[in-house]
Amino acid sequence: MYKHLKFALTFLFIHGFVSFGFAQGVSMSPTRLFFTGKPGEVVTQTVTLHNGSENDYIFNINLKDWNREEDGTKVYFDAGVLKQSNAAWVSTLETNINLLAKATQEVLVTMKIPANASAVELTNSMLFFTQIGKQKDELKLDKGIGIIALFEFGLHIYNTPPANKTISLDLMNIESAANLADNSKIVQVRLFNDGNVVNDATVELELTNTATGEETKLNPINISMMPTTYQTVKHQVPDNLKGKYSGVVIVKMAGSNDMRIGEKSFEF
Repeated sequence: MYKHLKFALTFLFIHGFVSFGFAQGVSMSPTRLFFTGKPGEVVTQTVTLHNGSENDYIFNINLKDWNREEDGTKVYFDAGVLKQSNAAWVSTLETNINLLAKATQEVLVTMKIPANASAVELTNSMLFFTQIGKQKDELKLDKGIGIIALFEFGLHIYNTPPANKTISLDLMNIESAANLADNSKIVQVRLFNDGNVVNDATVELELTNTATGEETKLNPINISMMPTTYQTVKHQVPDNLKGKYSGVVIVKMAGSNDMRIGEKSFEF
């Protein structure tokens, strides 16, 4: 299993859906590549790196597998370990990138899909850009331990078979629970991706006090789910909500006008 170094080296790992940047001035766009190649095809896409800072950076390019646990946490593995991995199909022209100050560089990502690949199963991997430290990098001291503050970022790589078009989520369960960290109240929504594509969705929760009619809309939570996976979304209930409430969960899926709506009564 892939793990970041925790003692001699600290990485800042950031990911997103559209583009992102660092305080150091480095940005990447897009952060997800969706290939739709058939078995036996070779397909390519381009990712753009921009360095707006006054410093040069060197990045090593490497691949890992990953999946998402039910609470949404990503777990990383060596390339080729997971069944749905396409890491062995992915390559770049270079293994290291020298990103000069105030420069923009494009990286061509090539996917060679084996002829015997499944025509129905979605595959994924993560392409990492990891900063390589230089001697001039500042060495910070944390409780007597030297730490070089570097960063890395990940590019999601997906291959969706062209026939896969089904966008669907199954709303499995809604329940209240106590937050183990501080014993506050949460509302848990359990979902299952019963479609065959990556499903980006927002999960909304509206609570109505049954005695006063006062409505409380909690901030939507964004999720992204691989096919045939479960995810439990947790909404933190405000401390000032006391009494009996009617709850409505609304799941809105990107790329579809279809929604999932569930209702549940609560007492906080």
